[in-house]
This record gives sequence, structure tokens and C-alpha cells, in this order.
Amino acid sequence: MAVAGAQNEPGPKDTALLPRPAPRPPSSLTPEGRIHLDVLVTDAAGKRVAGLTAQDFTLLDDSHPRKIVSFHASDEAIARPDPPVEIILLVDTVNNGFTELGYIRQGLETYLRQNGGHLALPVTIMRFTVDGLKPLSPPSTDGIKLAGMVHQIKPSIRSQGIYPFPLSILALAHIAQEEARKPGRKLLIWLGPGWLTPEPDPRKPVFTPADERDQRHNFDLIVLLSTKLREARVVLYGGFANSAFYRRDFLKGAKKATNADGRMLGLSVLALQSGGSGDMTFFNRDSDLADQLAGFAGEANTFYTLSFDPPRTGRIDEYHDLKVQIDKPGLTARTNTGYYNQPEYSLPAEVEPDSVRHQATPDLDANQLPAFVAKPVTVEQLEQALKQIQGGTDGEAARQLSSFELTERFSSARLKSWKAALPGAKSWAALVALADASAFLALPAEQIPAAPAPSLTEQRRIVSRAVNYLAKTIPQLPNFMATRMTIRYEDNPDRPRRAELAVVGGQPWRVAGDSSAMVLYRDGHEVVDPEAPTGKTPNAEERGLITRGTFGPILSTVIVDAAHSQMTWSHWEQGATGPLAVFQFVVSREKSHYEVAYRSPAGDDQSYDLHHTTGYHGEVAFDAATGTILRLAVQADLDPGLPILRADIMVEYGAVDIGGKIYTCPLRSVSLSRQRIVLVAQSRYGNTPGLGPEVTRLSDVTFGEYHVFRGEARVLTGYDPAPKEKE
Repeated sequence: MAVAGAQNEPGPKDTALLPRPAPRPPSSLTPEGRIHLDVLVTDAAGKRVAGLTAQDFTLLDDSHPRKIVSFHASDEAIARPDPPVEIILLVDTVNNGFTELGYIRQGLETYLRQNGGHLALPVTIMRFTVDGLKPLSPPSTDGIKLAGMVHQIKPSIRSQGIYPFPLSILALAHIAQEEARKPGRKLLIWLGPGWLTPEPDPRKPVFTPADERDQRHNFDLIVLLSTKLREARVVLYGGFANSAFYRRDFLKGAKKATNADGRMLGLSVLALQSGGSGDMTFFNRDSDLADQLAGFAGEANTFYTLSFDPPRTGRIDEYHDLKVQIDKPGLTARTNTGYYNQPEYSLPAEVEPDSVRHQATPDLDANQLPAFVAKPVTVEQLEQALKQIQGGTDGEAARQLSSFELTERFSSARLKSWKAALPGAKSWAALVALADASAFLALPAEQIPAAPAPSLTEQRRIVSRAVNYLAKTIPQLPNFMATRMTIRYEDNPDRPRRAELAVVGGQPWRVAGDSSAMVLYRDGHEVVDPEAPTGKTPNAEERGLITRGTFGPILSTVIVDAAHSQMTWSHWEQGATGPLAVFQFVVSREKSHYEVAYRSPAGDDQSYDLHHTTGYHGEVAFDAATGTILRLAVQADLDPGLPILRADIMVEYGAVDIGGKIYTCPLRSVSLSRQRIVLVAQSRYGNTPGLGPEVTRLSDVTFGEYHVFRGEARVLTGYDPAPKEKE
């Protein structure tokens, strides 16, 4: 479960508007389908080669020439990459001892302080401990500042019984997952030899069922890391320099589970397969590491990016060997050595996802599910589709709506206007899920008034009215109770039949349950009556992303945090009672009082439970005349390495009658979370917790039946006890 809400709410204070922050970078995964490769070309002396053209390259897919669809050259001297290549330096305190860590720390400081600490590329320092990944800084070119952080790194004390292999693999998977959401190429330099990999038991020459499960688990990890590192454009460096003989039999990708050897998951092997280097020197001088890091960084800006369309396949996790040849003597190309082809990579654009989803695929067994690919639509296109399905059946309308994904926000007013026009409950539930998933997108351009932005002075007045609203109006809310109705949606089953479905992708929204609870607002605090929830799903309130402090504290927390951070004008919107002034805000973790928590589902390992203060961003819509807050959208900026990938909350407020007086209270909210399912793999090494497929959970919440909450007592005078009955 993920929970988001206010923490230690500060009191409202005056605010000052800050300059508009730089636009946030896009955070979408590399589109699946077309395969993109970053290729480094060197000569016989190992020097980087620039100036090549597409005609100089030949791409071989399983030894068959494959057409290069796109080609781009990045040259350090002419056309440097945009965004710039990022270097991630990971200090491994789990697999390195005290002595090795000392050499690594000294060499890393020497590298960062070179050239007066002026780094040519942005560098991120991460520390890997038994407790997980701990980023020490955002990307920075200030080597002196980064060196000071490195100097503070201490060895990690590993408790007896901790097995480093699953910890290390999960850390690498977390980094790949997070970096896949960011544009650009990254060099991940894992400082140290890496981890010991599981090896077959020589006492068991014939594989037993337990060993087959180990192979299945290893194969799933191989596919996951290969795919995610490639999608994230991560080039991995790390491993022993003297391990060439040891790794030579494990460099080719596993074609099926029975080929999966745990040694294929070694750091040196994964590095070479990503197009990086698996030959790091065992450090005995700080200059050894500094020189080697400089060499790796030198490979960052001169490379070639090409793409190709993989062949059609009906098989999940179909391995393909890759080779890039240069049609000039003495030149060598280094890139990903293979990829795992998937059925969804080759879906023809003209085929509707719904028809693909239901057609039979003879090569898939009962445990294999074809991927779902949603069709992006605008609000206008969706409303055209809604008009066409009005005369159809409820089930068919629901199936068609579930194949869409909105690219613009579908407002609550538009959603409400379509309820009576839909054929039935199934299509209405599908439309609600579709609209809720768009709650954090921008409105269509035609729905944004063309009115000019207010002056900076007027912007300050609007925000000041909002601060006054929080300070005076919220505390005057009476004690009341309201009914909270929740419908929960999910895009993946909680317990996938096969872990490799993490690579295949999600499914259409499905209703996972609904519930009703009585919410009490008493003396400024929000309480959910623990005895009130009812619903079709047991413990329904313990699943998904749940908001806390909806009736006031979350407003104060966000507005005050934003006032001390970055808050800028965005645009006008048309509200039910007049124009709404919309402001954007960005709050860093250091200034945040906002929390996100995660609790594994009942019965799972609790290793990934957390309670985490996080930075966040979003927007708030004020009534320009009164400062009343009518809409709040908050999106958490989560650190890499967490089991939660997304935690967003939107709340809409409006007028309600409580005890004969009108107050502004929540009418509707949307909670959206994306997280990794916690799976416990059983093997001869013991039970190993790990993160499985992603699941996105969506909660649609409506509030109603507001009543004053009060107790009444009546004193009866002249009370005479009833006479005893005669026996």
C-alpha cells in the first residue's frame, strides 16, 4: 500500500512568487517496438572514431542484415548530445571490503578534484548499502562538492546471513527502471568487482525441480535487466579485469530458461552485454581509478545512435544476437550484444489494440499473455467515440473505452455530462478510469481561456487571498461526517503467473473492488471510522494509494511548502462559479512536509516497507476573487530505488451544505500509484524478496452525505423508577 499525505503541517505564512522554474524533462519510457542502439566505434589503438555515416554501418540480427531505420552521430567536437550524457558513479559498500572501499574512495576523490573540480559532464554519486540505494546528490558538475560527499562514505556493515547477489541485482534493476524514465544516454560505473553469482551445485548433475525454479528465476532477471538497461540507454562499467576466461562462456544471452546460468548475471558479463566495459583494475593507487574513470568518461560524447524494427514474433522473450560491423578496416563497434524480442514490439499500427488483445496466438502457452497497447486519443476524439457507442451494448462500449488512453485531461464536468448517455455500469466504470488516469494532464488548449496573465502584483494578491483562506476559513469548519465512496482500478493482477510479465507490460483497467467508509472531521483532524467500511473486497481500504488530510491539512502543507519553494503562474481555467487562477509549484525534499509510504500486501515479505518524505510538484487552482482552493494536484518526485514509482493525488473541492451553512469541502479525488509487486523467490539460497512486475492502481473517490457531527444529551427531571412487579 502507498499512502500520501501531510506531515507536521506548518502554519500558513505570507508568500512571495519566484521566477518560473525551468520546464521539467519528460519522464516517459523509451517507446517499445523500434529498437534503439548507442554504438561506440574505436580504432585498433582504442581511440574513439567520429565522422562516420550510416553507409559505414551494417547491422546483423541473428546474423541476418537488418535495415537501419534512423541514424544520428554525436561528436564531442561538433554536435554534443542533448541532453548531455550523465555519469552515475555507484560506490558499492556491500560487495567491497574496507581496503577496497578505501582505494575506491581515494581514487574517486582524486578524479572529482581534477581540473579544479570542473567536470565536463554531469555526475551523480550513489551509494549502495544493505539498506538499498542512497543517492548522495542530483547530477552536478561541481567536482569539489561531490568529492566532499564521497569523503563521508563509510563501509556498510553486512549482517550475517545477508546474501549480496539479490541485493545487488535489485539495485541494478532499480537504477535501470528509474533511468528509463529520463531522456539521454547514461554511463553507470559500478565501482568494484561486483557480486558472487549463484552457480550450479556440482553434487546435483541432474537438475531437480528446485533447480528448474532457480533457472526460471535467473532467466526472468536476465530478460528484465537486458531490456531495461537498453531502454534506459544505460552503458554499464564494472567487474574484474582478470575475469575474461571466467566469463567467456556466459556472454551469449540465454535463449530459454534451461540455458539460464546464474553466472550470466555477473557484473562483468552484464557490463559487456550493455556495450560497456567489464575490465576494471584492482586498485592499489588512487591514480589507477582516477585514470580509468577519465577514460570511461571520454567515451561519453562520441557515439552513434541507430534504430531498427525487429522482426515479428509470437513468442515472448525471444532472444536475438546483435552485431554492428563497420565497413572500414581496423574499426570496432561496441553496443548491446543482444535483445529479447516481444510480440508487442511488432504490433501493426493499423490494428486496434482490442482486436489484437483477443486474437489467438498459437505460439503462446497458457501462462503467456500478449501485451496491451493503449491507443492515444484527445478529448475531442474520445467524445466522438462516445457518440458512436451510445447505441451499442454496455460490454462492447466498455471494451472499446478500455482500449483508449487520453493525452489530455478529461474534466469532471465533462465526465459527469456523459453518465446518462452511456449504455450501462460497465461502460461508465471504463470511462471513469479513463478520465481519472488523465487527471494530471493539461486541459485541451481550446478549454483554456485566452485571457492575459495577471500582473505580478495581482498574482501576489491571489496567493495572499489563498493564504488567508487557509488561515481563517479552514479552522472554522465544524465537526462533521461524510461518506467516502471508493472504486479501485488496477492494470495488472496482484499475483502474475509468471514473473517475466514484468517485461510484457500492463493490461486494460479492471475494477479491483469498491468500498464505503465514514469520514469524521473533528477538531481539525480527519479520521476514517474503522468500523464503518463496507465493500465487496475484504480490507479494501488497505490497498492502493490512500490520501490523508484531504479536508484541510494537505492544503496547508502544500501551499506553505510551495510558498517557501517555487510557485509560478500557469494559466486561467473556467470554473463553475467564475475564473480560476492556476499556479504551478515545485517543492524539494529538503523543504517538503509531504510523505509517501509503502506497505507490502498481507503475507508478503516486508523488506520494502517504507515511510518516506519526498519532494513533489503539481498545480493548484484558486478562485481568483476569494482565494478559495478548488483543485489541487500533487505528484511525488520519488527517489530511485524505491518500490513506488509514482504517487499522485488530485482533489477537487466545492460548496456543500453542512447543518444549514455552506462550506467548501472535498467533492472528488483521484489517487494514482505505480509500484512494483513484491515477490519472494524460493531457492536453495533461501527466500529472497524481490520486485516483480509493475502494477498501476487508480482510486476514484467521491464524498457525499455531509452531516454535522455532534452528540446530544437530554436531562430528565422527576425520574421515578418503575414499580417492581408483584410476584
